[in-house]
Amino acid sequence: MGRKKTYDREEVADQAMHLFWSNGYHSTTARQLADATGVNLYSLYAEFGSKEGLYQAAVERYERDMVTQYIGALEEPGASLSTLRNVLLQFAEFPKADGGAPGCLLCNAAIEQAPTPNLSQASTARYVSRLTRALTHALENARSDGSLQSDIETEPIGQYLCAVLLGLFVMIRAKVSVEIIDGTVEQAIAQLDALRTAAP
Repeated sequence: MGRKKTYDREEVADQAMHLFWSNGYHSTTARQLADATGVNLYSLYAEFGSKEGLYQAAVERYERDMVTQYIGALEEPGASLSTLRNVLLQFAEFPKADGGAPGCLLCNAAIEQAPTPNLSQASTARYVSRLTRALTHALENARSDGSLQSDIETEPIGQYLCAVLLGLFVMIRAKVSVEIIDGTVEQAIAQLDALRTAAP
């Protein structure tokens, strides 16, 4: 009989996710992963195959849980311009949290091409597609409910806002000044406000 597992796979992926998120893939050692998860290297590699396999599990968990936590409101049926504003404002608060913020795991992965250039490209493409769809969805709702000008093409604006958010995540990771982060968010919100329908 095989030895019974003394760990939960999802918990291990979650712990690894936070370590990779903070340190990056290439700077995270196997020993650090074992220490952070409380699982010995033999068991880690037996479960995930390799450090790369564990990273992939961590990325999948991030996509499923953290991305949903941050932008899930934009994917809800009733997402609106107010939802967009709130999502933008929440990211402006990240650098002000105790200890700052590590940015976005998927953006960090794209920058360091982790775990490999091909896998990084694939995860980045999924992320950009999901984020753009979510932003465009909220904009389309706003156009339908009359709060956004009726002649606005929503997809290009969704793509633009996606680029703004990705840039924000990189600046947050790089610990750019709070003033610049706040200013970027304020400008994005101002441009959204300029697309609103005129008040009656």
